Amino acid sequence: MPEPPSDEDVSRQILCVFMSHRVPASGTLQRNYFFGVRDSDFQRGINKAVANNWITIDLRNRYRYQLTATGYAVGRTINPVLDAPINVRAPQKSALSY
Repeated sequence: MPEPPSDEDVSRQILCVFMSHRVPASGTLQRNYFFGVRDSDFQRGINKAVANNWITIDLRNRYRYQLTATGYAVGRTINPVLDAPINVRAPQKSALSY
């Protein structure tokens, strides 16, 4: 029988979900985005990520998780291939120029 992943491994899976959805620092995800993480490991990973100050749990909705700046920085080192979040754009120039 394979050995279960450590808490650290599962917390990194949680960060990878944030990075794969290109969530910026202080961005949030709901619980249903984490379907790729096994249910039996999910709570351990969330607890470890909170202990590492990578994410916070919303006080009003326990199924909403917010990525911290620390978590964003660590997530970028785990998966540096991903680009910047999609909501960060350079200002667009007007198509009309006189």
